[in-house]
Amino acid sequence: MHLADFPQLKSATPQQKLELIDELWASIPPDAVPTPESHVAELSRRLDELGRDPTKALTPEEARARIRKHTGI
Repeated sequence: MHLADFPQLKSATPQQKLELIDELWASIPPDAVPTPESHVAELSRRLDELGRDPTKALTPEEARARIRKHTGI
């Protein structure tokens, strides 16, 4: 399956395309995409670090602000 198979998507706005991506991603069962061991190890490391110092946690607002700052979005 390729983008060319869906010509109506050529005229879709970027927002519509992003919404479709979200829908497609949500339709994939979690166990259908294996989680790389490196991701599991990194999550474990971060959770351990947070357990040692909970003040390192960001609120959702702080996280969004940091993302916006670094991406310019």
